[in-house]
Parts: sequence; C-alpha cells; structure tokens
Amino acid sequence: MSTPTAPSTSSSSASSADAPTGQQFELTGSGGRLRAVVTELGAMLRLLEVDGVALIEGFDESAYPQFCAGWMLIPWPNRVRDGLWSYDGVQRRLPITEPERGNALHGFLFGLVHTVVSQSDSSITLRALIEPSEAYPFALTVDTTFTLSDTSSAAAASPTTASPTTASPTAASPATPVLTITHALTNTGDRDAPTAIGAHPYFRIGAVPTEQLTVTVDAATRVTVDARLNPLATAPVAGTTYDLRYGAVVGGSDLDTAYLDLTPAADGRYRHTIAAPDGRRIELWGDENYSQAQVFTTPIFPTAAGPGWAVTVEPTTAPPDALNTGENLRWIAPGDTWVSSWGIDFAAETAAEVTTAAAAKGATA
Repeated sequence: MSTPTAPSTSSSSASSADAPTGQQFELTGSGGRLRAVVTELGAMLRLLEVDGVALIEGFDESAYPQFCAGWMLIPWPNRVRDGLWSYDGVQRRLPITEPERGNALHGFLFGLVHTVVSQSDSSITLRALIEPSEAYPFALTVDTTFTLSDTSSAAAASPTTASPTTASPTAASPATPVLTITHALTNTGDRDAPTAIGAHPYFRIGAVPTEQLTVTVDAATRVTVDARLNPLATAPVAGTTYDLRYGAVVGGSDLDTAYLDLTPAADGRYRHTIAAPDGRRIELWGDENYSQAQVFTTPIFPTAAGPGWAVTVEPTTAPPDALNTGENLRWIAPGDTWVSSWGIDFAAETAAEVTTAAAAKGATA
C-alpha cells in the first residue's frame, strides 16, 4: 500500500504550520505515563506511548506519513473501484487517490485541516468540515476526540474472555485502557448522507521486532479481491492462511485483507490483539459499529533503520467499495449525528511477571 495522493476538496487542505501535517497536539495522561501526539492535518495519530513503550509505528514531525500511518478513514474506509459510484441517478467520480490501482482510497479526512473544539492535558476534540461537491454532494461536520485514559483506576482493566481473541496458553494480565477515539459525524446538509468509518494505526510493542508479533482477529469470513485489491466475493477463512482466529505471526504474512463475521467479546466490543512473545499485548477494540476489520502486513515499511515489517489492524464499520454495494453504510439524516468509538488497550506485564506475581500471591494466601 502506497501513500495516496491527497484529495482535492472544498475545504482548506493546507496548514499554516511548518510541519507537513500542521500543528502537533501533545496529550499526556496518568501522571505522564501515557503520551500521544495527534496532528492538525487529518487528525492523524502520530505517536502513542505507555511508560515510554511505543504502541504504534508513528512518523516524524518533519515527515508526511507513509502507508497511511495514523489516518482516520472518513467518510469511507478502503477502496472505491475506479473512484466511481452512483447517487440520485447520477454517476459520481471521486478523486483517484491510489493512482497505481486506479481507486479512491480512505475518504477525505486525511487531506483536511482541523480546528480545535476543546482541549485539556489528556484530551482533544478536532473538527473538520466536508463540504458538498459533485463527487460527494453531502455536508458533514466531523469531530474526532482523542482521550487518554486514567490507568490508575483498578476498574479500568478490560474483562478477560474465553474467545479466541483473548485465549492464551500462557499467563496473561488484563489489558488496561490507554486511548479512546470517538468520531461524531453530523449531517449539516439537506439530504441523507452515506457514511462509513475506519482507522489506520500500525502497531508495535516497544523494541520487539514487528515480525515477531502475533495478530489475532476473531473473524470467520474474508473478502476476496482482484489484482487491484477490489472486492470480488467472500470466503470462509477456516483452513487457510487467512485464518487469524488463533493468531498468526506477522513475519512472513502477506495480508491486505478485509474480515467479516467478527465475534464480539464478552463486553460486547469487537477486540483484536497484537501480542509480543513475552506476553505483552495490545488490544484494539471497536464498539458495536465496528463489526469489520482490515489487516495489512508489509516488509517494506519505512523505519529509522530502513525498510522493515509493519502491521495495521484497521477497525472499520463497512467493507471495501461500500459506496457502491451499500453494505453497512450509515445514512445520516439532516441534523442527525452518528457517534462511534474505538480504542487501544495495553497489557504491559510480561507472562513471566504475571506468573511471578501469582506465585507470590499464592505464597502469602
């Protein structure tokens, strides 16, 4: 996946700040244990750390993100074949932002400058306006809120479930909430607006080589694609290399795959894990809206040390080419607002630490 060309829209898409992604907004939480940086252009997630441990593959302030790193995908995720779709009996042509494949990729938000609606040390709400055009004749106000969690709360730990997503043959600690992202899309126009949402974080766990991470997605079905990665049909994952229900190591994987028929966890959220060999793990979750996911792996992600492995698990509300198929689109009526949330939790203890703690507790019982 290359970095798409920024789309031309009715809204301003140039920042006055020197950085390619405009002003950088730093958030801190839990007494400085949590740190995040988001950007003025695109409301991109550029950095996320817990106690200095990086949880995402970010990008330097002086650079524009490659491979769509940290993007918010609104008002559609994934690809629209040839950039063509029809509305009100008229064929519409979206900007071709993936020129090598001739597709419109990942919406408009990544090219829009955002304004600050509200801000505190640990939270910020950024706003962008999508204005009507021939390609997408709808008016939307998009508010994206990033909130770092208070990890000091013992009640913050996510529940343990027996689903494949959280099952582990070794001792595991509960994951603690780190960051919640909430999108509020308001239709300010005079007609129902078709929308869908996704996000594009690449994950890491500190200095652990990404090729050693294991990704787990509890999904029974995948979308099959053509040579341009546009959807053809669906197929069960059982018995194939696309089956991520019990985990697959990133290194050697070749995935750019949309997943359907996800199984929710005990808390009703859809949860996916990215785990290190030492037992530490990230849990990516989405609320009831995020019933689908996309997984992409690459061995040529640009890092400070040169090309390397990277993995993104993208929470999505609709499958590829949804503007044409209509599948899982959310049509927002004039004046209405659609609110959805997804987030990142982290289990910071290694399996050895969990086992030692459990043994010590048993010895004093």
